[in-house]
Amino acid sequence: MTISTNVSHPLRQFTIWLTRDTTMKKVNSIVFGRDATTDVISMPIMEKINLDKSKDIELCGEIVVNHDQVVRNAKEYEVSYEQELARVVAHGVLHIMGYTDDTEKARSAMKAIEDAVVSTVPEGTMVSNLDGK
Repeated sequence: MTISTNVSHPLRQFTIWLTRDTTMKKVNSIVFGRDATTDVISMPIMEKINLDKSKDIELCGEIVVNHDQVVRNAKEYEVSYEQELARVVAHGVLHIMGYTDDTEKARSAMKAIEDAVVSTVPEGTMVSNLDGK
């Protein structure tokens, strides 16, 4: 069976910033008024632009990822840096796409998608090896 469609979908674009604790604490303070660091902050934009007549680009948002917290999380959860980075970025993208984690049911739904993303990432470098230990 062949399925065809003429539906045109815009290209979706995210900006991902990789930062450290100090900057993330400042971003968290500005965005949420929280005086603490965190692993990821998502800021939706949702703007369509047309660079040429053939393709729309949907600017979906910015994702700020804290490298230091990703390292700590990877150690705590005993996963590779790459796997934890994939989880955090997936979490940020899900928030931009409208997912919330304000209830147990919503958190479970997000975690299932994050787990599916992480399952595609090779183990890579264990964080203890990044520290030279």
